[in-house]
Amino acid sequence: MITHWLGSIPFGSDALTGPTGQTIDRANTFAEYAVTRGKPVVHEVGEELDYQTFEFFFDETFCDPSAEKARLETALALKTPLPLMLASGGYNGTRFVVDALAITVQHTDRSGRVVRIEATMTLREAPVTGLLGLLASIARGRAPALSGRASTNPNLRR
Repeated sequence: MITHWLGSIPFGSDALTGPTGQTIDRANTFAEYAVTRGKPVVHEVGEELDYQTFEFFFDETFCDPSAEKARLETALALKTPLPLMLASGGYNGTRFVVDALAITVQHTDRSGRVVRIEATMTLREAPVTGLLGLLASIARGRAPALSGRASTNPNLRR
């Protein structure tokens, strides 16, 4: 797996310590309308928010696990959209909030200091960054001719 960054929080220091698993969930929403005869008609409502789940670990060989755990818990508590970037610098402009976080302490030393933790973090896409972006997305959704959907709908009567 490639190393990822959520804001300034790295998931590992290189390809060997990066995420051990990643799941990407995408979905669409459809409405069904009953008809007098035959099967219901399906109508596209739109896209759902994307979710990404990462499984990763922090070990004392490349970081301070307690400090990284605190950074993850802070990102969860702040509920602020953060960019998700690849170590190669790849970033597509999508921001995510931490939706869920599960942390397991795997190992401690004799003094009780955390040496290794494993974490599973679910991120929820946060595409609108402010009120202006929200208003623009509502305007695009209510103006199908501007987004090109009216011209591509084969069921549209003119």
